[in-house]
Amino acid sequence: MTSVKQVQITFDCAEPERVARFWCAVLGYVVPPPPPGFADWGAFDGALPPERQGSAFACVDPTGAGPRLFFQRVPEGKVVKNRLHLDVRIGPGLVGEERLAALEAECA
Repeated sequence: MTSVKQVQITFDCAEPERVARFWCAVLGYVVPPPPPGFADWGAFDGALPPERQGSAFACVDPTGAGPRLFFQRVPEGKVVKNRLHLDVRIGPGLVGEERLAALEAECA
């Protein structure tokens, strides 16, 4: 029996790069390096057929501990509540003023 080696969480969205960069900032994730032969993701994206340009983007935990997040463009708009969301816990175990201070510091 083969064991799971990695977990990727995939999100459908309208603007993959924009959403991925938001989550990079929130989680301290980074954009992985582009494929070999490309100086950056813009060069890679420009090499794709026009209909695939801007269709996907990813971010990864630089420590390797967290899952890869993958964002893919879908043609349909959002019509119902998301079936999945990420809860970012700031200051777990803190209470009262100490918790509020941690939340405000992270927000700033």
